[in-house]
Amino acid sequence: MSQRVEVAVIGAGAFGLRHVAAYRSLGVPVTALVDPDPGVRQQVAAEHDVARTFGTVEELLAAGTPQAASVCVPGPAHRDVAVTLLAAGVPVLVEKPLAATVADAEAIVAAARTHGVLCQPGHILRHSAPHRALYDAVRAGRLGQVLAISSRRDRPRTLSRLFPDEHPALLTAVHDIDLAIWYAQSPVVEVRAAARTRPGSATPVLVWAELRHANDVVSSIRNSYLLPEHTPNHTSDLVEVYGTDGVAHVDLGHPTLLVQGEQTEAPDWLLSPVDGGGALAAELRHFVGQVTGVESVAVVPLADGLHVVQVATAMADSAAAGGAPRRISPEPLS
Repeated sequence: MSQRVEVAVIGAGAFGLRHVAAYRSLGVPVTALVDPDPGVRQQVAAEHDVARTFGTVEELLAAGTPQAASVCVPGPAHRDVAVTLLAAGVPVLVEKPLAATVADAEAIVAAARTHGVLCQPGHILRHSAPHRALYDAVRAGRLGQVLAISSRRDRPRTLSRLFPDEHPALLTAVHDIDLAIWYAQSPVVEVRAAARTRPGSATPVLVWAELRHANDVVSSIRNSYLLPEHTPNHTSDLVEVYGTDGVAHVDLGHPTLLVQGEQTEAPDWLLSPVDGGGALAAELRHFVGQVTGVESVAVVPLADGLHVVQVATAMADSAAAGGAPRRISPEPLS
């Protein structure tokens, strides 16, 4: 990066580690790591050459204010962590979703506006090369007027076990909601959804939603956790855009690398590879550029991050109510 920025990573889980690796691949020093587990943070710090570790955000701030931070803690903790950092004047990238509830997301937006500090929602697919190319084609009018958007995202049953308390609408479907409002260039005003469970699962394993946008574009979103446990958790995803002059799609259902051995593997080379490249590095490069002033236009405006949470919550509510429609009154998209 042309201007040196030192960052802190909050949360040393799987995606926090990918943030550390991605920052390092960009030459951006990660000088602090926060995680409540002392063993985990010490191990990560040793492996990734992080100079300082802390158990809480308050301890981090007491030792000195970082120039920027990635918030990679579980969704229900986003509000407390992000608001504390924003109040201290720290620009933050908050991993998706912006928050676990609409009230929490609104509190984060209010804190960013009150303190005048950058808060970037971490919607990685807007930084994915094929998804960005499709967006550019839509904006250039190559498909004519957009009529409809369709997306499908299938994951292994493992996710039901790993995230037993998180609704798929607020875990995986947030990607598809964000793509829908991005490609439609219009907020969602109505949601109808259905959800299904399977034996042994407390939360839905299938969510099927129909969205209506303010400009009358319609979007269909399907998410499932029905693939066998041993299936590699690669990006088995498809998004299609239908316009008056054509149709386009991005299909990630075929992994770049498939290793079929004792344990079948399909590494994610496109979005968040373990070596720190891909769309995650592009996202963090944009974040650092926003912090330094090199990037003047947000790829993911904060209002869009809040709107995604509003739509995801409406999906879960509609599904719980047997498909009853849920109306949304969002702010205009940036």
